[in-house]
Amino acid sequence: MPARGGESEAVPARPTASGIPSTFDHLVVAVPELAAGVAEFEELTGAKSVPGGSHPGRGTANHLVPLIPRGWGADSLTYLEILGPDPAQDPALAAAQLAGFDRMAAQRWAVHPDDLDATVAAADEAGVDYGAVFDMARDTPEGGRLEWRLTRRAPLAYGGAQPFLIDWAESPHPARTLRQGAGDPASAAGPSTPEAGGFAPETGASASETGSAAAPGVSGAGEAALTLERLEFFAPDPAALAAALGVLAASGADGGSFTVEEAACPGFRAVLAGPRGETVLETPVRQE
Repeated sequence: MPARGGESEAVPARPTASGIPSTFDHLVVAVPELAAGVAEFEELTGAKSVPGGSHPGRGTANHLVPLIPRGWGADSLTYLEILGPDPAQDPALAAAQLAGFDRMAAQRWAVHPDDLDATVAAADEAGVDYGAVFDMARDTPEGGRLEWRLTRRAPLAYGGAQPFLIDWAESPHPARTLRQGAGDPASAAGPSTPEAGGFAPETGASASETGSAAAPGVSGAGEAALTLERLEFFAPDPAALAAALGVLAASGADGGSFTVEEAACPGFRAVLAGPRGETVLETPVRQE
């Protein structure tokens, strides 16, 4: 599959047998305590993360990890976010954002459609509840302005299995920033995973932490990117979730369809491959 966001020719936004649509943007993994969660994730996978940023007013902060779906190019604009409480903020804020996460688990995932407005219109027509669209912006220290858009719904639809939409517009994509690895992230990075309420830049990663001129597909710490092998979805009403996935993630592509298992509670699991083998992360069991 050609790398999305690179110079190779476009591919249809449809899922493969892996359940990963070509519109895949990033995976969010939640942890109950950030430093310990990052250490656990790195020990489990053998991958290295870099500090992302703080989410003022939301109580959370993050670390970022290079993540590339199986068969995609090393220049793919995709990544993994480790999200946890920001120790510098009121713990009550993070508790609201991370309710139910008493251990490391998959939380949600994002897709980057070619046309966010058209996808939202298709969702409206199909009756898919994506929440609302938010126009976000921030000023840079150099006097410039970054703008991006996303959808946000609370509670998460289908236990996080239904993706949210994001359009980075002219903002530098976090995956590109991960690869660049040099310079001042506060001025070079885009918004810090705004789906989690992160309306701040990706600050906190020094040049020594991210490395210098990191090669594509390699983290700033010199470790190869993790591979996303597949996404697996489950729900009490498989047809309803498959339909929502088809509208939001497959953008109505001909033949695009998702396989959804029948289960008592909705959610999804992400299967990763890395230096220490296979890692499976699943959403917590919860009723809708």
